[in-house]
Amino acid sequence: MQPQDAIFHHAEDAKRSEKRKARRQKLEKMEKGFWRSFLLTEDGKPKSGLLIYTFCLSFVFLGIYIAAFWLVIEELTQPLSALPPVLGNLIQSILVGIAASALSTVMHMLLPDKRLAFGTHLWLAVYVVACVITLAIMLGEWSLIGTMLVFALWFAVIPVAMGLVVTYLLLRRDYVPPRQAEQKPEWTKYTQRW
Repeated sequence: MQPQDAIFHHAEDAKRSEKRKARRQKLEKMEKGFWRSFLLTEDGKPKSGLLIYTFCLSFVFLGIYIAAFWLVIEELTQPLSALPPVLGNLIQSILVGIAASALSTVMHMLLPDKRLAFGTHLWLAVYVVACVITLAIMLGEWSLIGTMLVFALWFAVIPVAMGLVVTYLLLRRDYVPPRQAEQKPEWTKYTQRW
């Protein structure tokens, strides 16, 4: 290798490492920004109440989905055994999706912030995607990944997708963005009369 080639390769390696370092710093900054939204302000209030509330509600709905699947499987496996397995699984998934969507609709009607139900289902969708990717990496074999994807379709994708669609439609129908407080010039506070 000639000295010029070594200098060229060294310069290319330096550029690559600089790009990697910049990318890593950008990712760290984004990550810190995300986790910072879970922290409290100096007043003791959450920085992003919506993010925290939907995150907590997502675990409640995760429990609701698990309980609904347990109930549906326990009660409907025997009556649906005469049907082909694909149809039986589809019916069970749709019933769980309907039950969770009905609870989401009730939650949407009762709570004043109309973004909570949709935000909760967005978290659930993130969990499903994260689980599927993690399991696919862990399994590594295409036949096992295919089986896992079918399992995920019945027990996660269909019900969560139904909940996402229902809550999105409810959000579009009912959400009214808060009005921005009219900013008054600084000098007006000195002209107010008691």
